[in-house]
Amino acid sequence: MSMIKEADGWLALAREIAVEFAARVVADERDRVRPDAQLQRLKDSGLTNLVIPVRLGGAGQPWSLAMRVLREIAAGDGSVGMLLGYHLLNTVNLRREPQPRRDQLLAEVAEGRLWLAGVINPRDDDIRAIPVAGGYRLTGRKGFCSGAAFADRLAISARDQVSGARLMLTLPADRPGLVYADDWDHFGVARSDSGSFTLTEVWASAEEAQVCDLEDASDFAAVIRTPVNQSAFTQYYLGAAQGVLREARRYLHEEARPWVHSLATHATEDQLVLSQVGELWIALQGAVALADVAAGRVDALLAADDAFTAELRGETFIAVASAKVLAARTALDVTTRVFDALGARATHNRLGLDRFWRDVRTHSLHDPLAYKVLEVGRYAVNGQYPGIRAYT
Repeated sequence: MSMIKEADGWLALAREIAVEFAARVVADERDRVRPDAQLQRLKDSGLTNLVIPVRLGGAGQPWSLAMRVLREIAAGDGSVGMLLGYHLLNTVNLRREPQPRRDQLLAEVAEGRLWLAGVINPRDDDIRAIPVAGGYRLTGRKGFCSGAAFADRLAISARDQVSGARLMLTLPADRPGLVYADDWDHFGVARSDSGSFTLTEVWASAEEAQVCDLEDASDFAAVIRTPVNQSAFTQYYLGAAQGVLREARRYLHEEARPWVHSLATHATEDQLVLSQVGELWIALQGAVALADVAAGRVDALLAADDAFTAELRGETFIAVASAKVLAARTALDVTTRVFDALGARATHNRLGLDRFWRDVRTHSLHDPLAYKVLEVGRYAVNGQYPGIRAYT
C-alpha cells in the first residue's frame, strides 16, 4: 500500500480498521478465536511501522500519533489494541540496541512487517544466560509475556550467570527452545494470550545480547522505557472507555427504551440517560486531554535522545504517571456506570458490553495505581522526581 503521510490519514485508517474489528469482536471473544487475522490486517495496513523512521522503511510518525492510533484500535477490539500497544513500545525500546544493529533490526521489522513482543516480566526470576563459545544458552521461565505468542521477534531479559550483568536480547520467536505455555485464562483481554514462556537451552549469539542496566538514569534506553510503556497503557484504557461509549450510542439509538416514568418517547431523549452519558463523556474528554499532553511529553523526551536532561526525564515521568492514574480510574468508572444509562437489557451476552470493563480491570492491575499516586505526591509536595526502576 502507498505510504499515508498525514496524521489525519493514519487516524482515519485506524478508525476504519477498528470498525472492522468491532463487528466481529463479540463472536471472537465468545469462541476464543486467536486474533491472527486482525494482527495481519494491522501489518498490511502499515500501522505496525508507524514509529519506525522513514529512512528505514517506516512511517516516521511521532509517538503521540501512534498513541492516538492505539486508542482507536483498542476501542474496537481490546485484546488486539493491547497487543498493538506492546508491539509499538517494543519497537521504540529497540533503542537499547547499539548501532548499526539497531537500524538493521528496525529495517527488518519495517520490511517484513514483523510483530514485536517481550519475554521480560521483571517480577519473575531472571532467565539464566550461561556463557558458551560465541554466545549464551538461555534457560528459565517468564510469566505475563503479553503478545509474545504472536511475535516474530522477542525481546528477552536475562542474567549472565558468570558476570551477573543484566542482558537484553532480541531473538527470532521461532528460535528452538522457546515455548509458549498456552496458560492465559483471565477474564479480560482474553485473546491476548499473555501467558508464560519457558526457555530451554535457547541459543543466543554474543551480538544478540546487550548489557543493559534498566535502572541507570544516565542511559537513554533505560530512561525512556517506563514512560513509553506506561503511556501505551494509558491510551489503551481510554480506548476501552471510548469504545463502550460508542457502543452505548448505537444501543441507545437502535435498541434502548426510555424509562417508564420518563416523558421521552425514545431513549435518546430521556433526560436521565442524557445526563448520565454526558457525565461520562465529560470525564473521558478530560482524561484524554491529559493523556495526549503526556504523550507529547514523551515525544519531547524521545526527540532529545542522549541530550535529555534530568528535568525533562522527571517531568515526563510525572506527566505519564498522572495521566495513567486518571485514565485507569476514568475508564473503570465509564465502563461500569454506562450500564446505569443503558439498563438491564444491555447486559445481554450477545452485546458483550462487559468486555470493556473486563479488559480495563485486568490490565489496570499491571502495576498498582497507588504507587503512581505516591510518585506524583512526592513530586507535588517535595519536588522529587521518581527514580529509574522497573515500573517507575
